[in-house]
Amino acid sequence: MTDAPSKEPIAEEFTIGSGAFLHSLLSRIGIAHSDKEGIRLRIIITLLLTFVPLLVLSAMQGLAVGRSVHVPFLFDISELVRYLLVVPLLISCETFIDPWLKKVVQYLRDYLVEAQDDERFRAIVQHHLRLRNSDFLEFSLLILVFFWQWVDVSTHAPVVSTWHLLPGSNEPSHAFNYYIYLAKPLVRFLWLRWLLRYLVWSLFLIRLQKLPLKLLPTHPDRHGGLLFVSTGHTKFAVLAFAFAIQASGILAEQIIFEGKTLYSFRYVIMGITFIMATIILSPLVAFTSKLMDAKRHGLFDYGALANKHAALFKEKWIDNFEQNKDNLLGAADVSSLADMNGSYDVVKDMSVCLISKDNVIALLIAVLLPFTPLLLTVYPFDELLKHFIKAIM
Repeated sequence: MTDAPSKEPIAEEFTIGSGAFLHSLLSRIGIAHSDKEGIRLRIIITLLLTFVPLLVLSAMQGLAVGRSVHVPFLFDISELVRYLLVVPLLISCETFIDPWLKKVVQYLRDYLVEAQDDERFRAIVQHHLRLRNSDFLEFSLLILVFFWQWVDVSTHAPVVSTWHLLPGSNEPSHAFNYYIYLAKPLVRFLWLRWLLRYLVWSLFLIRLQKLPLKLLPTHPDRHGGLLFVSTGHTKFAVLAFAFAIQASGILAEQIIFEGKTLYSFRYVIMGITFIMATIILSPLVAFTSKLMDAKRHGLFDYGALANKHAALFKEKWIDNFEQNKDNLLGAADVSSLADMNGSYDVVKDMSVCLISKDNVIALLIAVLLPFTPLLLTVYPFDELLKHFIKAIM
């Protein structure tokens, strides 16, 4: 591949983890950096605002441990998973999503965008950066979060006694009041903020496919040179992983404390897998029509070239074999014919969809892995270990 044209770098501008008022607030207090130190500080501060107050308030009223309620705070699996696993993951995932997206954007501009379309490409990037930086959208998310929480509280009816209510009464605990008015809304805001960022990136891909990209039907990635887009986009599977962790915590709590079975949640798990696959993989379908056009033109162009090449080969080595037979051994024409056939095979085998087997496998692992510990509610660990050893021995 030729060297990239000398264009002004644009990748550093395209990040989705930063932007809008939350990033500005974090910048003012000096923890907006995406390095390890910045991520660690943000995780610690978030835990100090969510998990630690809930633990202290529930302990003050005897609801952290013990038997005063059926589900004390430190036995509430769904909440422990939410604050100790999901929140750190949502905060830290920008460190391995943003670098890939920067590479994708810069590579697209350097190698697949025509020089005359560079301004259009820049305009698309700037449009989506404005969406990312929109204070209005983030404030709207905050309003939505608290309205959502108000609906939750008005319909809240725990099946068993939990740390939400004081023992023997319907009076909410101090921890529950903090939970509904700050801790849980903050986590939901983190979720919705990431979903907004994901939407910005997906809309960027959808608008990008309208540009006349320089796709190569003979590219060895079998996707016209676009497979790196799919590779970068699949990094969003970490969001599916985080969602599956949170969902598995909720299911584990119902299995342990409400007597439900893992089998009864089979359709729930299947539904979560299908929804996550649809959300994460569907933006890649936007390039299908462009890949179909590239493959159709490639088959025509390389088919015509292969026809001419084969005709010349036949004329020289078949029709006039007697004249050229002494030069057959070591002739470059035979190798050239094989190379031409190989090039045509690459075009013929070119995929017209960026959703590859590797994408699907990575997503399935990300979604289903958090549910595997639930198998321990069906089979004890020692029994599972025996079956595993028996299977491999």
